[in-house]
Amino acid sequence: MEQYLAASVTEEENAVFVRLAVVMDQSGRMHVVHAHAPVRTMAEADAARLFDVARIVKTIAFALRDGALVLAALRGTRRVVYPALAGLLGVGRRDIAAMSPDEVLARLGVAPGSVSPLLAGNGITLCLDADVLTIAPTLYCGMGRPDRTLEIAPRDLAAVITGIPDGVARSG
Repeated sequence: MEQYLAASVTEEENAVFVRLAVVMDQSGRMHVVHAHAPVRTMAEADAARLFDVARIVKTIAFALRDGALVLAALRGTRRVVYPALAGLLGVGRRDIAAMSPDEVLARLGVAPGSVSPLLAGNGITLCLDADVLTIAPTLYCGMGRPDRTLEIAPRDLAAVITGIPDGVARSG
């Protein structure tokens, strides 16, 4: 594990990771933070065979036309259904756009692939796909750094975050 402590992450990414680790520690919920070689995409995760990809939850960052931030957390093997997400948020489909990698870094302090559902709150809305709650026994999600992954039971994640559970994804 020590070999991953020197991974190339920015001070800001590390600060986000530490903040999220404190949130998890203070939550009292059972969880494990895994240290590993950096992974940024589902394809990289699949190739690295670190975790069961069917249990990975990816969190995608969106910006609304009015500047508001939205995170959509869904099983990594699924895709966001934009009209469903827009409807859930009460906006038109053209009012929501996935953020570019530079926007994710600038606005959330983390690189794409490191976005965590734990970043929700403080003006950031989280839409949690209902399918996430069916993953068993635990799921894997981002922790603010590409070389760290949170493992937690879905019910425990839901207890820590404030999200809008609904169907915002589809398979494939």
